[in-house]
Amino acid sequence: MAQMERQVLLVDADLHQPIQHQIWELTNSQGLSNLIVGQSEINHAVKKVMANLDVLTAGVVPPSPASLLDSKRMASLIQNFGSSYDFVIIDAPSLNVAADAATLGQMADGVLLVVRPGVVDSVNAAVAAEILEKSGQNVLGQVINAVMPQNESHSYYYFTNKESDFQEHAVASQNSQVDRF
Repeated sequence: MAQMERQVLLVDADLHQPIQHQIWELTNSQGLSNLIVGQSEINHAVKKVMANLDVLTAGVVPPSPASLLDSKRMASLIQNFGSSYDFVIIDAPSLNVAADAATLGQMADGVLLVVRPGVVDSVNAAVAAEILEKSGQNVLGQVINAVMPQNESHSYYYFTNKESDFQEHAVASQNSQVDRF
């Protein structure tokens, strides 16, 4: 989205085990938790990491993340971000870790589930989506992350190395119905 010249803010709302500061090689001393409790200002906490992409790290890990994320101040911040950016992407902890994602989903326009093969199977991913939908969430879809094609017996694509050229090959799914987003 940022590469398409849209203004994007990535918010690390995983206040249990934040990771975005490591990915982007940023300090995590001022971030979302600091903004929520009023210990920092937005212009000090948000960092530009590339053209059109800003990151708000999680900040200091609080003793009670759920109460911070389920606050009027958090809702106000999300609304404020929405007026300044074309897209606000909120990285939340896994649904099996905390209810934070469901809480944040109530404040967002939609929820995109990210699932990892070997960690979440298709049945549990479908159940998670159904639970979110029944709680009033707008589930936009699912993204499969960290797929290793050589480990996936039901892969749609695999790559071969033939004379130094990588060729993409479609592989028929053993499932009769495929959801595409």
